[in-house]
Amino acid sequence: MEIKMIKCGTHVETILGEIKGIITAISIRFNRISYEFSYFNNNAYTSIWIDESEFKVVNKKAKNSIGYDFEKICTTAC
Repeated sequence: MEIKMIKCGTHVETILGEIKGIITAISIRFNRISYEFSYFNNNAYTSIWIDESEFKVVNKKAKNSIGYDFEKICTTAC
């Protein structure tokens, strides 16, 4: 199974409120990915967990893959 995800350090902006921040952690549970979104709010550091549908990538970096492509492995090694 291969999962596409946005890497830590990526600059993003929330869809609601247009708050700019950075992805600082990733949580993978079963087939769901949550991202820790860190930002400053009134000079106070804040972080929340959000879903990918709640933000957009500002610096347009591609998603990274983790895991293995079993079809590719089995066609070459099996």
